[in-house]
Amino acid sequence: MSDLIHILCPGNISPLQQVVHHHSLQNLKSHWITCVENLQPLENQKIVFSISLDETGISVKLWEFLHEIARGGPQYFKGCSAVIFVFGANELFTKSISQQLIYYLNQAGVSFIGRPLLEATGSMQNLKHMALSKNLDLYETCLIISQELMTRLMNDCPPKHKNPHLLVLHASNWDTSNTLTLWSHVKDHLGEINIKEIHIENGAIKDCIGCPYKTCSHYGQQDRCYYGGIVVSDIYPAILNCHGLLLLCPNYNDAISANMSAMINRLTALFRKTAFYDKYLFSIIVSGHSGSDIIAKQLISALSINKTFRLPHHFAIMKTANDPGDIEKNPDLTHLAQGFAQHIVTTLKHK
Repeated sequence: MSDLIHILCPGNISPLQQVVHHHSLQNLKSHWITCVENLQPLENQKIVFSISLDETGISVKLWEFLHEIARGGPQYFKGCSAVIFVFGANELFTKSISQQLIYYLNQAGVSFIGRPLLEATGSMQNLKHMALSKNLDLYETCLIISQELMTRLMNDCPPKHKNPHLLVLHASNWDTSNTLTLWSHVKDHLGEINIKEIHIENGAIKDCIGCPYKTCSHYGQQDRCYYGGIVVSDIYPAILNCHGLLLLCPNYNDAISANMSAMINRLTALFRKTAFYDKYLFSIIVSGHSGSDIIAKQLISALSINKTFRLPHHFAIMKTANDPGDIEKNPDLTHLAQGFAQHIVTTLKHK
């Protein structure tokens, strides 16, 4: 394994950022890219994208980088993997910028380990509970997280499986859903994968009410949740058994559906006991008008940044289809479905 790391660092470097870089990169050979003129395609490399935000959350240098990466196409960073360092001047913008970064890099061919983010707000209060669990102060916690993140990135070996299992979750109606229709075309090309589908019906799931930590942990140790129901009886065992999770997500007012959101919230109890670092996240997203990227960023934040699912490159396909059946009119439907199915197989299956 090469110990070379590419550091993409647009804009000014804050004092905390400098210390974190020194602490986490000291045993690695690094190639620094600090201006967009030096940005160029990479293949099968390790990347750290590090950005310091001012109080507005706006960085012209950052958007110059993202513009160049997006223009470079879907293979600009082919086979690369990355982690993100984001430092804020206040309590705002660090998470939304992180979502943007991961989204753009993923669309350019970058894969991400589960929980690929070091996020430090201006006060670093977002690190408070981690600091308490480690019996460290906030500053020390930030340094430890950066070091752990780099170790995981450099040592990462994406898992493959001889007999992969894919869990597919949806909350839609087969009679009217363009998302389910697109999934049916993808499914036709997944003969090498064991597939389990679960329909999260209306009224079948209660949302998380935020039980105290000890209560949530108590139930989580038993692979249970206080509310029980389909989440505990069907979804928890299927999550534990799967190697990949595929969420079928129509766009509801620029958000995932209420049932899907409740399911993700309820994963917290299971996550208390079992992290999901070796499970891949995929999605099929269909919007009636626009906004599929908003849904993709929600999933990135909720399930990769927070719940530790791995994010393979190009983790989602995103299409626009309004009236029932419109997706069938897409001239690239067969090619799209075959390509995404092959991507899932290549990601999960050991040849």
